[in-house]
Amino acid sequence: MEKVICTYCGKDAVSIEEHEIELSEPYGGSSTVKIKEKVCSHCGFVEDDGSNDLVIQKELSMLKRISMVKVLDELNAMGHTTASMERALGLPARTIARWKNERSMSPSASAIALMRIIRTYPWVLAVADMQFDHVAARKILLQHTAMELVKISSEHPEVEVTSNAQMSGNHFELFIKGSKKIIPEVASSGNNVFEFLR
Repeated sequence: MEKVICTYCGKDAVSIEEHEIELSEPYGGSSTVKIKEKVCSHCGFVEDDGSNDLVIQKELSMLKRISMVKVLDELNAMGHTTASMERALGLPARTIARWKNERSMSPSASAIALMRIIRTYPWVLAVADMQFDHVAARKILLQHTAMELVKISSEHPEVEVTSNAQMSGNHFELFIKGSKKIIPEVASSGNNVFEFLR
């Protein structure tokens, strides 16, 4: 067996250790892979084995495929057909079906990101159907914002959404049971908005 030399100190006191790491992809779940590390018992230097990149990329590729299939299945379950999505996004016919069904065809990182955004905000398809007209886009956004505010008020009775809720400068104002709370814009765009309501 060939001796492995430490790239830091030059000694041949290197052993190869395996351990597991967890990889994950949005909407794709997670998976565990074994990677190898070269550990020098003389100086303690640790470095990745060259084979790790291939193992990690192969597993991430599988998780991305799972992610795409789940995203498309969820969009289909919401009533969006692949043909209507392709038409709205200006994609050639059967492109989305190939992303979903053909193992040999992997969608690009841009395509995966686009479909994840659409899955997160499905109303973007309605905006695309309207040829991205800014007036129609604003109307659709406001309709979905109103629906989300109603949903928030039903899930969190301590929040009273009134007609006075408004975006102003770099903060969002909500009126909560008679008192006004100022929520920074950064927080109002994420799930941690209720941290500011306490």
